[in-house]
Amino acid sequence: MLAAPSPARAQLTFPGASPISAGNVIVMAQPTMVEQTGGFQSTIGQGVLVYGASSNLALITESNLLVWNLADAMSNGRTVRLAAVGTGDTLQEFRYTVFQRDGIGSTFRIAPLIGVTFPTGMDNVNAQLPHDLQPATGNWAVRGAVTSSWQTLYWNAEAEIGYDNRFPGTDYEFGNQFVADAAFHYVLWPRQVKPGIPGELFASLETNFYSDTINRLHGQSVPGTGGQLWLIDPGLDWSTPRYGVALTALLPVAQTSYGNGRRYAFGLLLHLRLSLYTPYHW
Repeated sequence: MLAAPSPARAQLTFPGASPISAGNVIVMAQPTMVEQTGGFQSTIGQGVLVYGASSNLALITESNLLVWNLADAMSNGRTVRLAAVGTGDTLQEFRYTVFQRDGIGSTFRIAPLIGVTFPTGMDNVNAQLPHDLQPATGNWAVRGAVTSSWQTLYWNAEAEIGYDNRFPGTDYEFGNQFVADAAFHYVLWPRQVKPGIPGELFASLETNFYSDTINRLHGQSVPGTGGQLWLIDPGLDWSTPRYGVALTALLPVAQTSYGNGRRYAFGLLLHLRLSLYTPYHW
């Protein structure tokens, strides 16, 4: 028998590479908390919808439904806590499988994708905070990427490499971004696949690399922006064909200037997945 892509075996930190079969709908909620130096905290409530429009075409929508940024600032000689809360941007991706090889208990796929970021969020919530601390960017962007996935009965791996080209929607323009992601999941339990197993416990290890060019205001470079960030993401994932729950740590390995000189300290991602099955597809 040929192994079909299982929704239980998808990476967590880069949904654009999520394996999906025709007619399958995956709904994900991914609240993420990030701590940085300088008294900055960010909580992002991301919603993801993945639809298998055909055996080769997948539609992926990633939307930051709620962004809550907190930062310390000096006012009259004392530190005050400032907040910027609102909706973030939305990324719509279209992915098409151009190469697939199925074997006994395994499948390998290569699928390029294109995406468009829509400035649907709130980019001027708190005028006391800089633009890069607002919930949304206010910028349009176009993404081009190539994804791959390799799934077997006991482990799976995914990868993505891409580039976001951003366009100024306001006087402030975020820098373009190069991204490279990889993920590996291995079944800890059960040791043998057999009927009657309620679910699977995976150990997951993912990694994300981001390289941003400098931001610009009225065409002029904004000091302290841009740079590189490399994360390693260990975690655990409990999955069934219908739902999944995972907790992943986001740990910095290396970084240069990142957001006005702030340093990424750590992050936590909670992943909740619901898989629905429908006969409607192309």
